[in-house]
Amino acid sequence: MPDRLYLFDTVTLSNFALTDAINLLVQRYQDRLLITSEVLDEIAEGIACGYTSLTEIEKFVDKKTFPYVILDSAERQIFHQLLRTLDSGEASCIAAATGRNGIVVTDDRVARTACGERGIHFTGTVGILKASCNDKLISPEEADKLLKQMEENGFYSPVKRISDIL
Repeated sequence: MPDRLYLFDTVTLSNFALTDAINLLVQRYQDRLLITSEVLDEIAEGIACGYTSLTEIEKFVDKKTFPYVILDSAERQIFHQLLRTLDSGEASCIAAATGRNGIVVTDDRVARTACGERGIHFTGTVGILKASCNDKLISPEEADKLLKQMEENGFYSPVKRISDIL
């Protein structure tokens, strides 16, 4: 599915920004990475709370490396339904993916369940690290180091080492 769009939620973007690995997303996803305006708002909230590393995401948005999308009226209807159980970032990603046949990038279990119920493909931090190793963008050792740093920043990973799942 190389030509599909990937809609990134806040937590997944943050995992890479907080470990200075945001360029890995640029390398791997290039013009296929999108964020919603709701995710961009959540990033701004994180910056206001002192997570200055998130400013890198805003820089990529300003350069249009990470374009952001605004939901259309049909997507907004889906978004409103999803807000009953999800935060606005995850809800907007799923709504946009529905309308654009995209892939949602989230680590949120409830969001993944919502994707599954709607037949929307999804991936997350671990999947990105594994795919980056498979694509030879990083070594398994680099992926393990990044995962460890992400965990130190509060990410809960279902695996301890990417090298164990390659």
